[in-house]
Amino acid sequence: MVPGGAPQRAHSGPLRFELAAAPAAETWTRHFPGRTMRSRLSGDACVVEDLGPARLTFALVRSEASLRMRLVRLQFLRLPCPRWLLPRVLAEERGEPGVLHFHVEATVPLLGRVAGYRGWLQLPSLEDPT
Repeated sequence: MVPGGAPQRAHSGPLRFELAAAPAAETWTRHFPGRTMRSRLSGDACVVEDLGPARLTFALVRSEASLRMRLVRLQFLRLPCPRWLLPRVLAEERGEPGVLHFHVEATVPLLGRVAGYRGWLQLPSLEDPT
């Protein structure tokens, strides 16, 4: 089993996403076929994701078309991961009206790919306040 509940192998099926937003942090719950992954995200210039016993710190790289998150630090049980062992994480979001496309993939030196998923979310429409 992959830490945090992310799918390791490709499976086709629905993904349900729940977002609980608070002023200081967001809780993301991703329901994959057969497993659930929950994490807490906080930060502004960098995003810190608490995922079970792991704490991941991401730098944000914005472009006109997408948002990428680049892993710059990892702690496991509060112990820092050596830079040479730091996983390579691709986390990218692209949007278009009403739809958010995402791609997440993690590879670890000496182990290879340990998690990955991609897909899209239909965004709820905002009602016109007038």
